[in-house]
Amino acid sequence: MNYALLIWQLLLGLCTGLLSLYTIYQLHLSLKATGYRTKQYEEADDKVLPLVCIQLPLYNEGTTVLKTFSHLDRLDYPKELLEIQILDDSTENDSIRLNQRLTERLNSQGFNANYLRREQRTDFKAGALREGLQATEAPFIAILDADFRIPKHWLKKSIQPFTDPDVGVVQTRWDFENRNDSWFTQMQALPLDVHFRNEHCGRSTAQYFSNFNGTAGIWRRTAIEESGNWSGDTLTEDIDLSYRAQLKKYLLVYLDKISIPSELPTTASAYRIQQRRWNKGGAETFIKHGRSLLRAPINRDQQVMGILHLSGSSFYIATFGLYFLSACILLLTVRPTASFWFVLGGVLTVNTLILYRVFIRAHFIEKPIRFLSLLRFTGLFCTYLIYTSGLSLRHTIAVLEGLSGRKTPFERTPKKGATRGTTKQILWIEAGLALLFLSILAWDITHRELLPFGIHLMATLSFSLSFMHSCKS
Repeated sequence: MNYALLIWQLLLGLCTGLLSLYTIYQLHLSLKATGYRTKQYEEADDKVLPLVCIQLPLYNEGTTVLKTFSHLDRLDYPKELLEIQILDDSTENDSIRLNQRLTERLNSQGFNANYLRREQRTDFKAGALREGLQATEAPFIAILDADFRIPKHWLKKSIQPFTDPDVGVVQTRWDFENRNDSWFTQMQALPLDVHFRNEHCGRSTAQYFSNFNGTAGIWRRTAIEESGNWSGDTLTEDIDLSYRAQLKKYLLVYLDKISIPSELPTTASAYRIQQRRWNKGGAETFIKHGRSLLRAPINRDQQVMGILHLSGSSFYIATFGLYFLSACILLLTVRPTASFWFVLGGVLTVNTLILYRVFIRAHFIEKPIRFLSLLRFTGLFCTYLIYTSGLSLRHTIAVLEGLSGRKTPFERTPKKGATRGTTKQILWIEAGLALLFLSILAWDITHRELLPFGIHLMATLSFSLSFMHSCKS
């Protein structure tokens, strides 16, 4: 028995098994989502509406905030019951002056708007939200990021579930006004649609733990305070507080029929900053709450689905591990059997087909499936798989940092036109990986090793696309 071959096969099988687990998890939520029904709430009369504070955490947003402020003055919520906090952590003078002018304009229009500025960005966004909470007596806190354009009726409709005293937070769906600007924005919208249309709806239907998404939602003040307030010890303060609140028995209500238009990152560098924060923060939150979740007095399904939710970003390790281990075939003195490759390839193919069906449900939930639209979707889905796989090295590094407890600063996603640079070291490693797998493809052909060819082709395309798109940032 060749022990090197056995260990290699076991590790490759483990990576494939973890990817299969993630696929089954997504399918499960997709199936649960088919039973989602939005509860109908009675619209509250203006005389009984509560006082609400809208918090806008800002950091060097530039002119992005112009649309955000213009939508605030269209709200149909009574002005005497509305407080607006501009939580400005900006360091650029132009952004600071613009935010101050826009705050003054809101006040001139009859709003109660307060400009709050910190000299030190302690705990970053979490710290800004925490300090803003101390400066208001409002029992409900709505949170909006700078690129979210609040519709006229959003606040009145989203406040309705709080008639139930057990509801601690209401999350509404994100929509994207620049969804169709390019293949890049269309591709980004695919997994986000899955997150809101499948994951949120599925968790809501099955009463699993879910998460506030950091914006486009409203919190009950007591839920924040009784759950320990905002904390900056993870990069995903929204998921962290969501789980602490749900462990305190507060409910999270998701309203799929209510959405807020927002802006997707338009550059590769902005997208990578966003994804790094989400993936690393998810791993940090998993470490922080995984054990508490298993000890909590909740049912087994809630525990299992909560663990899968919090550990979701860790599946990128399996993706990169699959590619890395497949490249190690060159080091083996004994080749794996054809049956091993057929089983491995069969499982990966089934996983892909299941994910294809999961994504179809989210993408076509409000529109008919026609041949040409399905063809375009298929191309976009394949592009998404290739591009995301090419980021597996970056995501793996971010997740490992999160799991190991290595702390890094909170980086807000740069808005439209931002050119924050990507990490050059990783960029050139991706280029090297693309060349490596291209060489392995040639080796596969010359040595007639055609069974692992598909994995090596996918790796070549993935790292090549990631590198080339990064170079345009």
